[in-house]
Amino acid sequence: ERIQVELVKLVTSDHPEEMQNVYDTGIAAVILPEFCTMMETEQHNPHHIYTVGEHTIRSMQYIRADKVLRLTMLFHDTGKPARKTVDPDGTAHFKGHAYVSEELTKSIMHRLKFDNDTLRKVSKLVLYHDDRMPATMKHVRRAMNRISAELFPYYMKVRMADTLAQSDYQRDKKLENLAGIEKCYQEILEKKQCVSLKELKVNGQ
Repeated sequence: ERIQVELVKLVTSDHPEEMQNVYDTGIAAVILPEFCTMMETEQHNPHHIYTVGEHTIRSMQYIRADKVLRLTMLFHDTGKPARKTVDPDGTAHFKGHAYVSEELTKSIMHRLKFDNDTLRKVSKLVLYHDDRMPATMKHVRRAMNRISAELFPYYMKVRMADTLAQSDYQRDKKLENLAGIEKCYQEILEKKQCVSLKELKVNGQ
């Protein structure tokens, strides 16, 4: 529990980049060995110019100091090392890493004795952090149902931080897509459109 408290203090501070020191001093090898593996995993891919761990640190710098958001960014790519494949031309892929990241996140957070509510929110955001969709009302409503209306605003911030911590490759296109999704989301809220069964005006009676 003490390690968890100190880790949360660090990642929600004004200097989450100090995770680099946690790695350099060997502390991560003891309290968070998964992070060491991330720091040592190269991402030979047009979308990335940093190792998985360096990208993770940068993504925490691009998101506000909220416990759930910062922990999501810390754990969002934990599954990448296990899912890395390399093409003959040297291009790396990490297909299905979000599912592995979710399982690792649950395992790590159980180990560090996190409360169930934080574990639930963070692991779900980790699972959907790479969920992409066209910026249409239909697709955004479906995503709100899938991710939950409660966590969808968090998901948007996670996607933005993840994008800004990547290379410049197709960045304008990605940001344009996120702006479109945000516009649809705001319109859904304003019109009070239904995104789940419990919001329907009819029930079993």
